Amino acid sequence: MANIVPYINFAKNSQEATTFYKGVFGGDAEVQLEGERVIHLDFQSGGIHFMGSDLQSGQAGLESSNGSSLVLNCDSEEQLRDFYAKLVDGGKEVFAPTDSGWGAIVAHCTDQFGVTWLMNYDKPQS
Repeated sequence: MANIVPYINFAKNSQEATTFYKGVFGGDAEVQLEGERVIHLDFQSGGIHFMGSDLQSGQAGLESSNGSSLVLNCDSEEQLRDFYAKLVDGGKEVFAPTDSGWGAIVAHCTDQFGVTWLMNYDKPQS
């Protein structure tokens, strides 16, 4: 079955971002360098998986956000709050963890690398 793996273009700070995400999620990353530039990274931690690289010269149109976000479905409210606290540190809060009104806890932030995260925890139905 096919699946989608997000690809993140970083502004020449992929290695710093990878270290940050390892601190948030744990996991491992395969990083390929060409000189000082990251030409490929593959990050995995449990069900979290993304790829990326440093922006290469000539990648016009990728200098700013394209309006996409990563959705992080969490296993618990505690996990959501922990990830949120780590991701928003040095970044920008859109909204802190809150009750959605439809049976979920949700949060939204942009991290220090400009990646937008939507976090969700579906509360058990009683």
